[in-house]
Amino acid sequence: MKLSMPAGNPQSSALRQHYDSLRVRFDRFISGRAPSDPLYLTNRTWQQKLKIAGLAAIPVVILVALVLIGATDVFRVQKADPYEHPLAETQPSTPREPLPEPKIGAADLEVVNIHITKDAKAPAITGTVRNNTNAKVDSAQISYYLADHGGSLLGTDTADVRDVRAHGSVAFRIPLKMANAEYIIVRDVRPN
Repeated sequence: MKLSMPAGNPQSSALRQHYDSLRVRFDRFISGRAPSDPLYLTNRTWQQKLKIAGLAAIPVVILVALVLIGATDVFRVQKADPYEHPLAETQPSTPREPLPEPKIGAADLEVVNIHITKDAKAPAITGTVRNNTNAKVDSAQISYYLADHGGSLLGTDTADVRDVRAHGSVAFRIPLKMANAEYIIVRDVRPN
């Protein structure tokens, strides 16, 4: 049994045939002519193969270039100094009072590379204090805990460090008062 279109409007069937012919033409335009050679994929010239490879590689190259440009920040003209603060817009209408000296808190000073040394000299605590501010620190006090080999707390002690430049660091060496101490834990660093 053959299915046929229902008898209806002959104008709609003519319109449908017109759209079908347009669809066939569009498909032929997109797909191109059918190749007559059964080995058309393997019989391509090297120029044809290079052209297809280039068309496939161009989007990948563009994507890689955009990622590299974004990651390396190539077009940034001015390099910012991390310690430089941008200039604020000033209004010269009224003179301002001088600002008070900034107070340096405990977070602005840090102790790095602290350890107990037991070498040919007398046992000592050595380390470095780093100043992360724009102001010079005349004197700072380091508080620390001392523990033995088993981790038991032996006691606490303090040490003083002087003349730490802005964004600078100072090495220190302090005699160890508890000879059986193996570990040192910094409690805090405070400017005096």
